[in-house]
Amino acid sequence: MFRWPPTLDASPIFSAKKLANTGQIHRAFAAELVSHLRQHGFARLRNYGVAPRAIRVLFNYHRLFFNLSLPAKLSVRHPDGEAPARGYSPWAYEKTAIVRPDLHDAPNLNTFSSYNSHQIEVSTSSSKAQLLDAREKFAIGPPGDYSFPTPRLAEALLPGFNSTTRGAYLKIIKACNMLLAAIELGLNVPPGTLNPPATDGLGTELNLNFYPEVARDMVDGGVGDDVAMCRIWPHSDLGVISALFQDGVGASGLELEVRGLGEDRRKFAPVFVEQEGDVVLLVSDTLERWTNGNLRAALHRVGLPPETGMSRVPERRSAVMFFRPPPTADIGPKSQFVSADNPARYDYITAGDYLKVNNKKLY
Repeated sequence: MFRWPPTLDASPIFSAKKLANTGQIHRAFAAELVSHLRQHGFARLRNYGVAPRAIRVLFNYHRLFFNLSLPAKLSVRHPDGEAPARGYSPWAYEKTAIVRPDLHDAPNLNTFSSYNSHQIEVSTSSSKAQLLDAREKFAIGPPGDYSFPTPRLAEALLPGFNSTTRGAYLKIIKACNMLLAAIELGLNVPPGTLNPPATDGLGTELNLNFYPEVARDMVDGGVGDDVAMCRIWPHSDLGVISALFQDGVGASGLELEVRGLGEDRRKFAPVFVEQEGDVVLLVSDTLERWTNGNLRAALHRVGLPPETGMSRVPERRSAVMFFRPPPTADIGPKSQFVSADNPARYDYITAGDYLKVNNKKLY
């Protein structure tokens, strides 16, 4: 049976204790973290600076928000388009598969669809299969982003939702900054190479994901003539790193690509969350670009639980911090990772333009 590497204890970089060999302990943890990221594209972490209770409270509000009526959720709807996602996206609205068409067999991933009371309307102008995600989400941007502010839910609809999600955002982004500093240490590059100071997280986004209970045969991924659905199709994330939290322990639904098998033998294996509050840290596209392929983005999807004779799949909840650089940052390869033997493999583009290109496809 395939086994992922064990969960890493991140306390060496978050502990308040002042030890004589702190530098050595930091370097040992950073080296092990980068080893996991390089080999698998992700690492599971514990004691990473955010208390399990804070994540528990976040998921409590997560549950309450998605239990609101559809009109209440639509009052803070994401307007779609190329701008950064902020607010609520309805069920089957975001189409992750479009970002990585090379991973899918569907001949046309760009057919039109619209959302209407949990029903999918598909244009009759194309008979090609369209791949849709069976989830809803609420996206929270940086508190200081006044160009693309996060819609505020009316306090009367869910008291405390706005302040709780903002507080969780600030705690998680602080942890992500420290984890990225550890990755810099593990890669032996100067501080700030992968996380320039004073960016205040501009560009970063916290997503609350909800996968409603559905019939298994609706989300089994089979490609039909018109529409095929999965909870999330295989993809990689756009930012630097992604910090993923699962509501509960055990099999989370998250599945990561098992590397080294070749594209014609691509396999995904479930990632188990072993303890409440643990986080799964993923390498994302921008970190792959910056390191010129030294660290490769993690291909992942959300799969279904094993068949147990039940015709319906239970609901699932997760939260993901997409840690991104500010929109003006260049996300071409950093000079430390480019040489005559290893020329730049990626073009130079700003993070803002990269997000726009992909958001045009997603929404």
